[in-house]
Amino acid sequence: MFDSDIISLTDSYKFTHHKQYPEGTTGVYSYLEAREKAQDPCTMFFGLQSIIKRYLIGPVVCRNDIERASAISKVHFGDSTIFNRPMWEHILGSLEGRLPIRIKAVPEGTVVSNSNVLMAIENTDDRCAPLTNHLETLLSHVWAPSTVATRSFYIKKMIEEFLESSSDQKGSLDFQLHDFGCRGVPSPESAYLLGAAHLINFKGTDTLPALNCAITDYNANLEGLAYSVPATEHSVMTSLGKEGELDVIRHLLKQYPVGIVSCVGDSYNINTFVHDYVCRILREDILARNHEIIPCKFVVRPDSLRNSMDTVPAQVLWILDELWDAFGGKENSKGYRVLNPHVGVLWGDGLMARDIHSVLLSMVTEGYSAENIVFGMGGGLLQKIDRDTQRFAIKCSAQKRDGIWHSVRKNPLDTSKTSKEGRLKLLKNYNGEFLTVQETYPGEDQLVTVFENGELLRDYSWSEVRDNASQSKFY
Repeated sequence: MFDSDIISLTDSYKFTHHKQYPEGTTGVYSYLEAREKAQDPCTMFFGLQSIIKRYLIGPVVCRNDIERASAISKVHFGDSTIFNRPMWEHILGSLEGRLPIRIKAVPEGTVVSNSNVLMAIENTDDRCAPLTNHLETLLSHVWAPSTVATRSFYIKKMIEEFLESSSDQKGSLDFQLHDFGCRGVPSPESAYLLGAAHLINFKGTDTLPALNCAITDYNANLEGLAYSVPATEHSVMTSLGKEGELDVIRHLLKQYPVGIVSCVGDSYNINTFVHDYVCRILREDILARNHEIIPCKFVVRPDSLRNSMDTVPAQVLWILDELWDAFGGKENSKGYRVLNPHVGVLWGDGLMARDIHSVLLSMVTEGYSAENIVFGMGGGLLQKIDRDTQRFAIKCSAQKRDGIWHSVRKNPLDTSKTSKEGRLKLLKNYNGEFLTVQETYPGEDQLVTVFENGELLRDYSWSEVRDNASQSKFY
């Protein structure tokens, strides 16, 4: 199991800062923001509650942690005086191992325009001023679930816009971006939290650890949380060799006489799979799958391009044309073609947001409704991000000395990295737009105290997180 020793869950140089603050420093106040020039203009805040529940609640400092950190520090720095033993002994002895920290944050699931405060951290004990930024390293990790939630949110808005222009209904929206990222992240812990970030916006996933995160850390109900469907992989499709691929599909249709089933089609030749097997030989078997209530759709999943000259939009359009010619469909009130509900298409290989846009644009340009396709996204959703995607940073903006708070700020030549100063408040106007001001400014602060002195004070439910996301203004 990963070591949750809070003393060592930090950058090495944080151990040295207690000697660097000016004499008389008893308070450090820092804040988190997604800075300007980020990939997306707004950020959905998510994941702090999971981090707090895992690392910060209750007595989290023990004797063994102190002694181990002291021993490591002595060798690591070659100096036995580096380690801030008095502070940690005080937390262990006087505070029973509970962290004297207050964390305020915007409600999880909220979408906030960038360059606004998302979270504020400060120590509540005068003897623990260095603790605020000691925890910067751990708390900064909220960047990852927030970035995934943001990416998922913007893709949902993109798909929704195409549906509005080309479809009579948006009932498919919650399932049109499916999470394939479980194996593509560096650890099970990443799949756990980052997969949950996607589920704020969509209900389709194959990242099972994400369900556990939503249930364990956000009190989610399993009903309505997330769904998947029976689906093949290449180990199934190649089990009888190239000549037996057709028999594998027949077996699949017998195993699942009703419901949605997804079948990967490029194990050998996607042209043969679609044109011959699906649209000719098995057409009647596919049409025979019926149920009064349960959708009975056979989903074609191409998993690679046909040749070096092919593109994803071109291949999707070719499959749509093949399915339309074989199975037909209807033209909706907006003049776009909707496939027979017995068949559909899923593309889930190597996608980024721009690729999804290209496919949807090609589809509607050629007269197909956006509801005809589902996208699967793995590494592009959960892994191809970093802290600079949304330009997350935690910076100190105020310090208390001799009972007085002093504003501090970073103001480099690169003005995009200029930080805020003072103790901050987040306001929201009647249009739903956010503004960061000084704490003394009139108006209701949107930052909520979620953690204080070892206790979780605000426990968001999964339904609240999803509601906050759905009600957020899209900038």
